[in-house]
Amino acid sequence: MTDRIDQLGALELRCLSLAARGRTRLDMMRETDIPMERIDQALEEAMRKLQANNLAEAVFRAARLDLIS
Repeated sequence: MTDRIDQLGALELRCLSLAARGRTRLDMMRETDIPMERIDQALEEAMRKLQANNLAEAVFRAARLDLIS
């Protein structure tokens, strides 16, 4: 899993950070002006790389690994 974590992109980390702060995907789109499809892709990719079954688990794992605060 470490190799995958090292490959988390800036947008993936940003979306995870926003999710950790309680932002919805719609909030993320409004705050960043990034299309919803791109946000969905980033979150799906982050979940895959973190081997998480859902967004909450991905946020938890990213925080536990000090990837987001």
